Formats: sequence, structure tokens, C-alpha cells
Amino acid sequence: MSDFKHEIHLERVETARLWKREVFNRQAWLRYGLFMVAAAATGCVAWFFQRMDIWGAHWFKFLQGKAPFPDSSWTMPPLLGIVIPMVVVTGSMLLIMTLRDRYYSGTEGTGIPQAIAALKTPEGPMRKLMLSWRIAIGKILLLCVGLFSGMTIGREGPSVHVGACFMYLVTKVTHFPAHLVRRGMILGGGGAGIAAAFNAPVAGIIFAFEEIGRSFEKSNAGTIIRTVAIASLVVILLLRGDDYLFYGHVEVNSGSWSLWQWCSVVFIGVIGGFLGGFFAQCVVKGTGMVGRCMKWNMWITPLLIGGSLALLGLVSDGETYGSGYEQAKGILIEGRDLPWHYAPLKAAGSFFSLISGIPGGLFDPSLSVGAGLGETCVPMVDAIFSGIDHKAIIMMFMVAYFAGVVQSPITCAVIMVEMTAARYLTLPLLGTAVIAYECSKLICRTGIYEALADLFLGQLEQAQKSPGQSAPRSA
Repeated sequence: MSDFKHEIHLERVETARLWKREVFNRQAWLRYGLFMVAAAATGCVAWFFQRMDIWGAHWFKFLQGKAPFPDSSWTMPPLLGIVIPMVVVTGSMLLIMTLRDRYYSGTEGTGIPQAIAALKTPEGPMRKLMLSWRIAIGKILLLCVGLFSGMTIGREGPSVHVGACFMYLVTKVTHFPAHLVRRGMILGGGGAGIAAAFNAPVAGIIFAFEEIGRSFEKSNAGTIIRTVAIASLVVILLLRGDDYLFYGHVEVNSGSWSLWQWCSVVFIGVIGGFLGGFFAQCVVKGTGMVGRCMKWNMWITPLLIGGSLALLGLVSDGETYGSGYEQAKGILIEGRDLPWHYAPLKAAGSFFSLISGIPGGLFDPSLSVGAGLGETCVPMVDAIFSGIDHKAIIMMFMVAYFAGVVQSPITCAVIMVEMTAARYLTLPLLGTAVIAYECSKLICRTGIYEALADLFLGQLEQAQKSPGQSAPRSA
């Protein structure tokens, strides 16, 4: 009986200590306040990137002669509408890569590999090369330049990187528990970046575990969920009544599919998975090659990459410029018809943008490539598995290709459901994503973000061993 009373006494003492440490403590409230500020700032940055993406797309349409100058009726003459965008995208590539290497080393690429690399690095000075105020500011500035210059980039990767920076940096202001400093705050910032960028909170949480952390961590789960919730709420408030769905509502029901029609999940998953895996492997190999070329010549390499984007824009009549969001939405929601070569040309634009290492993501371009691929393959799928809604076919191709590229099947399926509210397609999308993931692994053994993170760390360690050598220029 005395042992029982002793246990009760110890439990009460521990509860009192917990209240004193977590509630009646000024430092604890400072910690909570800083946490909320960082999470809200992540949401604000994601919303800012969304605005920049929209304004950048409108600006580049004007340069192409496809839209008038804001608040006027003046449009670009046809010849200048071809030449000026090509000059801008080529020159901007040189500008961004030069600024990145000289002033903002550590802002390379999508930013997700840097967040993963930071988790692989012990707490210490090394993390300052991946997560800092300088890197966060540089990521924001350089991404904005890219969005206004027609680069084939998305904005989710930089949102992840900036969010991870914000959440990690507040741990330097006051004391945070060790497990949060090591992983929790970085995971929370990364998940919040995805959630706020696509208005997809559940996908953001899953992505933090599935791709960034690559494990479920119960001790950090609450922090991740709270960070995602705050960042997503900020975006909702800033949207002020705008459509919360990223693409728009898609009403498709798979409940009446026959067994043969369900086989389309395998068919589409295999096609999208192999194509996505091939693309990911090309990006990983190409990124390393560009890093070596930059050591050879820091001027010619950016100009060649930028010139390649300009030529793709010329051949595609400007469709390869930008993130691809408008094209994907047009195909999926508005039934827009694009030529068969849109998907391969858009994939090529995304390839050149990614291997250059400029700040920018691959989610939007990959989903756009998937939409173009789906539109092209609709007649073939319809001939084999007749009766499936064409929007369902396009969505499955979007998920299949996307899952093949990033190899995060659960995130890919969930994010598509959240972006379209097509909850009746959850099972087909999830099945397609899993099959695409398995096929992609046959080509690209290591996921694209994991491979780029390892490449970044390798270059960073090499630069640390050779003080005269500049920091990493790729990944």
C-alpha cells in the first residue's frame, strides 16, 4: 500500500513539474510565441510565392505578346513577343546562377534536398550552410526572379526550405527541447511549406514523414501538425474567400467501375512510373554534370542552359515557360486541348531548370507534364478500358508521373485529392501512385530528393576540406 501511495506521490510531483515547466514558465511562453510566429511566417511566404507566381505568369504573358500590359491596352509586337522572352530567360538564368554562387550559396535547387541534408547533419555549424537567414532571404529573392523570368519551376520546394529555415532559426533565440532542435522544427517547417503552397494540410503532414523525415516520429508528430495547421490557416485567411482548392472541384466517381476498368490503375501506374523514374534519374545525373561544368566555365554553362529553355519556348509557342499550373488546370478543369508534344517539351524545360540548380520546385511542372501525358493517352486508355471518365484518366496520369518522379506515393495521392476534392478517386489514385512508385524504383534506385541531398552533402564536405573551393553549386 505504501508503494502505491509513493507512486501516486511521484506522479503528482512530476505533473506539478510539467505544469511549472510548460505552463507557468516565461521561457515556455516565449517558445510557444516564437513557434507560432515562425509557422505563420511560413504561411505568409507560401502565400507570397503564390502571388509572385501569378504576377510572374501575367508579366511573362505580356512579354510574349499574349496579354496587354497591366492597366493598359498595349501589347508586345509579335516579333518582340518571340525574341524578348528568349533573351529574358537566357539572361535571367545567368543572373540567378551568378547571384546564387556569389552571394547565396546554399539556396541551390528545390530546397527539399537541403532540408533532408540538414536532418542528416548533426546540430552544429554545418547546418548554417543549409539553414540560415541569408539562405532564406536568398531563396525568396532568387525564386521571385525565376518566376518573373519564365523558368520552368514551381514554388513548393522553396516554401519547404524557407519554412525549415524559419522554424529552425527560432531555436537559436530561446531554449527548445533537443528532439525539436534536431528534427522536429525542420520537419514541421518543411511540412508546412508543402501544405501552405498547395492548400493541402494533410499532404503536408504526410510529406514531412514520408519524404523529408522518412520515418514516423511520434515525439515530433504534434509539432508537425501544429506547424502545418497554423501555416495553412494563415494562407486561408490571406486568400480572403478565394477558391481553397488548388485546381478546382472535380466530380468523378469510381464506384461503378468494372473489374476490367480497375485494371487501368496498373496500366497507367506502369507508364507514369517508368517515365517519372527515368526523368528523376536524368535530373540526378544531369545535376552532377552541371556542377562539373560550372567549375569549367561559370558563364557559358548558365547561358547554354538558359538558351535551351529559350529554344524550348520557341518550339512550344511559349507553353514551356512558367510552372505549368495554368496548362494543368486548363487540361483537367477546362478541357483544354494541347498538342501531344507539350508533355515531353515541358519535361525537358523542367529538366534544364532543375539541373541548373536555381531555386525552384518540381511539383507544379511534374503535375503539368502528367496532365499533358494524360490528355495524350486518353484515347488509348479509352479504347482499352472504355467508360472511364476522362478527368479520372488525366488525374491518374498526373499522380502516376508525379509519384514516379518524387517516389512519395502516399503524398502524391493525397495531395491530388486535396487539390481537387475528388475523394471518390482516393483508392484509384493511391493504387496508381503505389504501382508508379514500384516501377520508378526499378530505374531510379534512390529517390530524387534523397539523391540530390547526398550530392549536396558530398559537395559541401568537399568544399569544407578544400577552403579555396567554392561551396556547392548544384542540388
